[in-house]
Amino acid sequence: MVKLANPLYTEWILEAIQKIKRQKQRPSEERICHAVATSHGLDKKTVLEQLDLSVHDGSILKVTNKGSASYKDPGNPGRVGSILPANASVPSKESIWNSSDLRHIDWNKIIRRAIEGLDDTHGSSLKNIERYLRNQDDLSDIIDNPAFRQRLRLAAKRSVNNGRLLKNGPRYKLSHGSMDGRSPRCPSASPLVLSSVTLLPHERDQ
Repeated sequence: MVKLANPLYTEWILEAIQKIKRQKQRPSEERICHAVATSHGLDKKTVLEQLDLSVHDGSILKVTNKGSASYKDPGNPGRVGSILPANASVPSKESIWNSSDLRHIDWNKIIRRAIEGLDDTHGSSLKNIERYLRNQDDLSDIIDNPAFRQRLRLAAKRSVNNGRLLKNGPRYKLSHGSMDGRSPRCPSASPLVLSSVTLLPHERDQ
């Protein structure tokens, strides 16, 4: 779909939405216009016009609650209650996997599927994980999203931090504790200790 809104103006509007939310306020048209005008000097008429176009092309979500409209960043919608894409009247199954909605994907499951599919004893690099996922037909909506690579990188980093994945250099492996609910071989071992096991060949070189 051809984007109608000016990408730069859309970016400014998204910045304004985040700024307003940080101030614990509702991102209404009035507040967005004021924030963009203050930061970038754009007049109200242009902001409203670009806001409308951004909603139409899916870059920004419009949410109506009790007759008042507010706007959200599709990549960071916050609470997902009454959020509906501007062009959808009824939420469909597809909208759950909507390409603009990568935050609601179970990334742990997707990364695990890729690592198990690659089945590399030395672990899999992020590049190989990405390549594997791009070949999965049922993930086409996700991988077509321009933010896919960035979200995948972030998800891998989080999985390492919470112990689901072990990282050795550029390669990722499944943590023993995350597989089939089995506990690690040594109950007291932390993910950090487990990752040192994969460094044995490297230590042997030294």
